[in-house]
Amino acid sequence: MIRSALVIGGGIAGPVTAMALQKAGIDAVVYEAYPSQAGGAGGGLTLAPNGLDALDVIGVGDLVRPAGTPMTGIVMQDWKGKRLGEFGNPPGVPPIPPRARC
Repeated sequence: MIRSALVIGGGIAGPVTAMALQKAGIDAVVYEAYPSQAGGAGGGLTLAPNGLDALDVIGVGDLVRPAGTPMTGIVMQDWKGKRLGEFGNPPGVPPIPPRARC
């Protein structure tokens, strides 16, 4: 029996889902709205520890880590640049693992 799946969306979840399905023996095809790379759409990608764990499961976590920088906090701003808030790691909590840079 041939098993196949369509995955809609080429963001981080789409290709990772397709790779996981392929590891499970399911032929997966990713469909994306952009006809090519979406250069300029989006500003960055943060991966929480469970996201890196998911990438480790499909064997690509070690490929992603060198492309990023650990995050120790986030500053939120509105569209005019007004500072809305800042969030850091609580004491004893390690930084969020490396994030991919755009």
